[in-house]
Amino acid sequence: MSGVFGEEFKFPNIVLGAGATETIIASAIAERRDFLLRHKLAMWDVLASCKIEGAADASIRDAAPNDFTTIFESTQIHDVFCTGKTAYEFWNKYCANKYEQRYNLTSYCLPSTSPANAQWSTDKLIKEYKQITRFP
Repeated sequence: MSGVFGEEFKFPNIVLGAGATETIIASAIAERRDFLLRHKLAMWDVLASCKIEGAADASIRDAAPNDFTTIFESTQIHDVFCTGKTAYEFWNKYCANKYEQRYNLTSYCLPSTSPANAQWSTDKLIKEYKQITRFP
């Protein structure tokens, strides 16, 4: 997301690896929270829980969606961007009918940022994700 908005984090993910101090981790979290608030972005998983083998989306079963009612009632969110086809499919299966008309939402599918989606380079992902910046 920092690449989409042309910003660099003071604490990039590489700094947050093994050996990162609690102070650095807290600073990185604060930095990312500030970034999201400045750009009026909210991030949340479609699913509250599921059974999954490793990181294989195809293995997901017993999926239970999150309840977004409080989020949509207490914010002015108008657009929902799902990262990857699986997230978008779960959004459409469990959430679209419940929330889109009621809260005047439009949903979009963005490419997955998973390393398993190797056909998408970072530059190509950033270009595709820039559509987020068109929305206030």
